[in-house]
Amino acid sequence: MNKLIAIILALTLFSCEKICSVTSILCKGNTKKVEYIDFTQIDQFPQFKDCDEMLSFEESKTCFEQTIHDEISNKIQNLKLISKETITDTLQIQFTIDKNGQFLCNKIIAKDSLNIKLPNLSSEIQKIIQALPAINPAQKRGIPVSSTYTIPLVINTK
Repeated sequence: MNKLIAIILALTLFSCEKICSVTSILCKGNTKKVEYIDFTQIDQFPQFKDCDEMLSFEESKTCFEQTIHDEISNKIQNLKLISKETITDTLQIQFTIDKNGQFLCNKIIAKDSLNIKLPNLSSEIQKIIQALPAINPAQKRGIPVSSTYTIPLVINTK
């Protein structure tokens, strides 16, 4: 019984010592600041060579969006899509830019009617996305990260 009391007393003193040492660290101001990092937001958008690295966040976003849209639109116009009907439709292209700056086409969301009228369109867009030149990837806290985007693309045939 005496041994049990001695063990309980020793454990109590030992745990109190640990609590006191933690308290003394907190009181001395040696605490580490714990920050919340929002991994759903990036600090810097992926950058094409034409976009200046010194642009503000919003300007960088605009330059990225405009450049990616221009690149894809120009390449699609070169496809010479032919349809018996006039088509005016919008599709969604979801792609990822990995941490090495490579483009990966995730999926293309289009109405069934568009896929019927232009059956090769999705595969051609996938090829275009995969063939885009590597760019500087998005960054979070100065570290390259993968980022996924969805952009609309309007298809007009005459």
